Amino acid sequence: MIKFNKILLAAILMLLVSPAFAQTKVPAANKDCYGEWYTLFRERGAKPIPDGTQEIIISIRKDGYSQCFLGKVDVEGGKLKLPVQVAKEDGTFETLGESGLKLDPASIAAKTPDALTTITDGMSVTAYTTDHETVKLFFYKFVNDKPKKNKVAPSPSALVKN
Repeated sequence: MIKFNKILLAAILMLLVSPAFAQTKVPAANKDCYGEWYTLFRERGAKPIPDGTQEIIISIRKDGYSQCFLGKVDVEGGKLKLPVQVAKEDGTFETLGESGLKLDPASIAAKTPDALTTITDGMSVTAYTTDHETVKLFFYKFVNDKPKKNKVAPSPSALVKN
């Protein structure tokens, strides 16, 4: 009886202590948020972007790695109206250039102002920075709805009763 009580006590202690040593799984940081956003927009397309201040996803890529941030930008006549603003954790916004991201003057000069501000399928054109990063904006609130799947027909025996 004493041996059984010791075993029972040991089992209860193990159950109480083991969660303290359990490792919690932290999801890995997404290395390709750009790829996920780009694929979503290429598959679904997007509605035309109306005039006004619009919320966006700002993707910044370099060497196969990307980071995505929330932001906002004005749209007028279906075109971007600079500056782009990036959201800060405290709820404020900062102009993208002030946050350390500088667009490459040579890549800007290579495009017409109209081409730089074009929005196609809910995405901006790709811009390049002085640090050889690429920047693309996604107007996520205007992505088209997910297409509805066709309903699979049941077997004949389920539908025909005679």
